Amino acid sequence: MRKSSQVLMGALSLTAVVVGLDIGANAKPSGIFTPIPTDTPTTTPTKPGPSPTVTAPTTTPTPKPTPSPTKPNPKPTTSTPKPKPTTPTPKPTPPPATTISHQSAVVNYRFGSVQLTVTKTGSTITDITMDLAGATNGRGSSFPYLISLAISAQSGSFDTSMMSGATYSTNAFMQALNNALSKF
Repeated sequence: MRKSSQVLMGALSLTAVVVGLDIGANAKPSGIFTPIPTDTPTTTPTKPGPSPTVTAPTTTPTPKPTPSPTKPNPKPTTSTPKPKPTTPTPKPTPPPATTISHQSAVVNYRFGSVQLTVTKTGSTITDITMDLAGATNGRGSSFPYLISLAISAQSGSFDTSMMSGATYSTNAFMQALNNALSKF
């Protein structure tokens, strides 16, 4: 992973943590909790005496709690205005994408000549065909790989660091590709 990607991911992670802490620190309780009193009688245990006597059970009424006065809300409540319902506007359908092809100029290089045709549908490169792929001693074997790289990159500039021994062919291919793309 590149250093810039690591720095970017670290900064995004730190931002997420800071925002999460900020949101949690500013959280307000949703309501006030007040317990509900119950009416259960309380009994007091008796001490065993020398002679047991039978007495009528007595219950002491439990005092009812008095409601505590609530403090008025110091902030005036404001109501959020409700958005007015809108009818969705139908989006116009785009015209169908047209397919256009342009041919590059012939590019001569040390080991042969290159000419290609680029086909685009809308703004997407859909096909690249080699019209002229003159290369000596097997140097033309790099062209199918270059075509797949160019289509996946969708431009005339892509990474060829995985290739070796095809510098002249690669430079000629890119020159032809950029010439064809400049005609769009």
